[in-house]
Amino acid sequence: MASYGQLLADAKSWLKRQDIDARFPSWVSQVETEIAETLRARCMVLRASQAIDANFISLPVDFLEFESVACALCGKALALEDHFTGPLPGGPGCQCGTPGPATAYRLVGSCIEFLPHPTIPDPPDPTWQPQIVRTAWYAKPKPLIAPADTNAVLENLYSIYLFGVVRYGAMFGLDDDREAQMTTRFGEAVTLANRWKEASQYSGAPLRAVVRSF
Repeated sequence: MASYGQLLADAKSWLKRQDIDARFPSWVSQVETEIAETLRARCMVLRASQAIDANFISLPVDFLEFESVACALCGKALALEDHFTGPLPGGPGCQCGTPGPATAYRLVGSCIEFLPHPTIPDPPDPTWQPQIVRTAWYAKPKPLIAPADTNAVLENLYSIYLFGVVRYGAMFGLDDDREAQMTTRFGEAVTLANRWKEASQYSGAPLRAVVRSF
């Protein structure tokens, strides 16, 4: 299994240096920031079912962006909206007539807001059933800190971490040629990983994602 310790050992080998232990954590942290900003790979997708039982619902702590939000009953995707332009391209959203129903959503700070807001019985009605949506989102990889630490990106896309940390090592060593080489390799690896939907569409490969709750 890939791990932080293995990544450190490989970086030392690639850089031909044994004196990077103190600086290595900052290189890993910077690579993880870039991963969160640029990588949207299949191994980062998590799934959950969510009841629309409030106007605003907190997003998962590891949330980066949604891959899909759909009505659990009819399977139709909810439309994405924002505060400034109203509905964004993608269709009218769910119209299946489930209780509610929410036909769209938008992100507000660290919350998701479903539109229109649910009509919650007051006083509470024990027979009321909220609308359920199925969500899929790209999750931040778990930070690598201890030698045995790993995460989905490190295990499935090891080269992205390796090219990233070696690039920062080359920058530290003032090796411009190696830095340029690793910048290119890192960008190519991210671009390839981000094309997983296109690859799945033409290969017929099934999507495998971790299922959990918010």
